[in-house]
Amino acid sequence: MAAPDPIPAERLTSADFVDDCRPEDLVYFLVNVGDGDTQLILLPADRDGTRAALVVDVATVGKLPALVEALAETPILPERADLFPIVVGTHPHEDHLGGMTEFLERFGDLIREYWEPGYYHPGPGYMGTMRALELRPTIQHSQPTSGFTRFVGQVKVVVLAPAIGLRNRFDSYGVNINNASIALKLEFPASRVEQRDEERRYVRLRRTQALLLGADAQTLSWGRVMDDFPELRPSESPVAKALRMALGADPLRAQVLKVPHHASKHGVSLELVELVHPELALVSSAGGGGKYHFPHTVAQDSVREALEARASTGKPRSPDVDLGIHYTSAQDSAGEPLGTIAVVISPSGRKRHLWRFGDAPREHVDLGGARVFRPA
Repeated sequence: MAAPDPIPAERLTSADFVDDCRPEDLVYFLVNVGDGDTQLILLPADRDGTRAALVVDVATVGKLPALVEALAETPILPERADLFPIVVGTHPHEDHLGGMTEFLERFGDLIREYWEPGYYHPGPGYMGTMRALELRPTIQHSQPTSGFTRFVGQVKVVVLAPAIGLRNRFDSYGVNINNASIALKLEFPASRVEQRDEERRYVRLRRTQALLLGADAQTLSWGRVMDDFPELRPSESPVAKALRMALGADPLRAQVLKVPHHASKHGVSLELVELVHPELALVSSAGGGGKYHFPHTVAQDSVREALEARASTGKPRSPDVDLGIHYTSAQDSAGEPLGTIAVVISPSGRKRHLWRFGDAPREHVDLGGARVFRPA
């Protein structure tokens, strides 16, 4: 385990986070919970001015509910009956489900659908979550596999993993629990087919923004993703180039990557990061490496090399922040914790602001204490 590079304090500026979140923007939170994942995605506002939100994992009790309630006191997240169209428990490890039971109990009336991979695991977080779902039959319970797609307003949510072949092996326990993870790609504004009288046509959007949320999927799972989606591998043939020009699609490319499995040595590869080619690579990890000593040096070097090839040249690498790599466990150069990460993204991508809230894992997120990161 190598400590994340500190961010120069002078590149973090206090500003008004609430004012930066415009109705048309998507806002992604990677909450600082130490060893674990908690993610909240605020979708662009509907025509009535209200937003829906997606939740992907809840590692600890208290912190995410407090953040939702703090946002509800601002214009960012007005009240609505179907606030959470999708809540995802990516896989049944405690560092992803430890707070899910509490979340379902507090917000169950506002949740439409719950996704989990169908991997049985007799842990307290999993068992509590299943019990909470049984008590709330209004929540639709789904077990999606690769290719499953849901449109929520302007956002397209695609399940990349687990592959169907892996899903069919769950009962035999021939699959590591991390490789059961639900990995997601979010894209907005999403392309649709439009019907005009007798004419039906594909609406091509030239500028789309994408986030790839890798959960704890490891090399076996990502290999199956490549089998299920052969178009994810780039091809430089003239036909492939022409098709990409015609469709405006690059299926695995994403501006924001939540690095899989806290940047463990089996969670991310050089090839995967090269295919995604993110502008921002975000890592949820604990200060000092935590119980599992993540992030791993091998994973860190793979991400860095994918974003800036230096291994063959011998040149010194650029600092992580200049490569777009950010950690929930990082500190600024003055030794202050940086904590929870939020990314505010406009539909055109012209705005992609990264915010830090300075919270420790057991502290609530203070929206008023936000600092925005200024790229070099």
